[in-house]
Amino acid sequence: MTFLFPYMARWRAANWTRYHQLFTHLCYKGHRVIVLEPPPLDLAETNFIDLDIPLPAGMSVVQLSVPLWRVKAPWHKLVKKGLYTLACRSAMPKLLTTHLVDVVVLYNLPQWTLLIQGPWLTVFDVADDLVAILEHELGWPGNRVARQVAEALQNQMVEQCQVVTAASSCLRERLGEKTVVVPNGVCLKEATDRNGEGLRVQYRPPIVGYLGAFEYFVDFDMVLAAARSCKEVTFLLVGAGRELATVRKRVAQEGLTNVFLPGPVPHQLAFNYIAAMDVCLIPFRRSAVGEAACPLKLFEYAGSKKPVISTPVREVQAIGKEFVTFASDAQELQQAITELLRFPQRRAALAARGFELVQHLYNWDALTEQFLRLVCTAREGVSPGRLQRPE
Repeated sequence: MTFLFPYMARWRAANWTRYHQLFTHLCYKGHRVIVLEPPPLDLAETNFIDLDIPLPAGMSVVQLSVPLWRVKAPWHKLVKKGLYTLACRSAMPKLLTTHLVDVVVLYNLPQWTLLIQGPWLTVFDVADDLVAILEHELGWPGNRVARQVAEALQNQMVEQCQVVTAASSCLRERLGEKTVVVPNGVCLKEATDRNGEGLRVQYRPPIVGYLGAFEYFVDFDMVLAAARSCKEVTFLLVGAGRELATVRKRVAQEGLTNVFLPGPVPHQLAFNYIAAMDVCLIPFRRSAVGEAACPLKLFEYAGSKKPVISTPVREVQAIGKEFVTFASDAQELQQAITELLRFPQRRAALAARGFELVQHLYNWDALTEQFLRLVCTAREGVSPGRLQRPE
């Protein structure tokens, strides 16, 4: 099958997402994937920090021309998403026919304009609380009109798409019974083919680490407070995003010489950093975005056989109750770090439980097969006349 994926970020960006894993594994299974992406843009957000990431066989990335792309405007990020979506709508009719596309995958609210009817199947995959994200980007949290508009767009996409998937059970509850949970996971080959020894020479053990986005939904206040109390521990915080400059400034101002911020790393090196860590963190804030999230890093840490400390966000509690240690504030985080570092046998036991779980349930080979079964079942339910391609 051929999948068309309009991606609102740069495909080779520092932020390795659910979609990178899903579509890469679709290519591994012999399918073809066409990714539409916007032009480069000078933004601190990880979605626009380009790195040297090779494409798998079967994948092609098409960069669209977007009018007014470099013009600055209020609500900069949302305006860019709107412009890019309009460019997709203009380009897609030709692509859908000339490339004989079988499946279109949409994942964000502006893409409701891409609900183009045709002989292809349309999937709506929801990885995060899109309504809460839109409210944050607008700067209107709790605004009734903004929420109503966002929910109306989301409901329309759920209704009109043949397949609706979500990353978490929390999102499924919000989207309705039509939705099927396809959680996140880890590529076990990537997690096991890693070596952190060189980094453990560079950064003094014991190492407590975080690898992910530096964004508003991550509680770096809690992490830095724990770092102040655990002077003998190295805190290795890897990634980039809009909060990175603020975190760097605070680290310098507070003289936290045990905190290191190497910035974004290519995905092929990310697991080396996880391998170098003794304890791994998921410090999400208690918010609508955090509660609905199914963090990729949970499975990447577990697949690397590392113990995990997380704030008690809902999906992590549900999935990780047997192997994750939970901490609600800086004091609990400090205590959890101290306890895990003190007892290596406990660390190893928790890591083994996490690895066993992802090995059986939360790996991208199995999750991609689940996604394909949903698509194939839906295609079989579409009438032959509707599947007939236009001349």
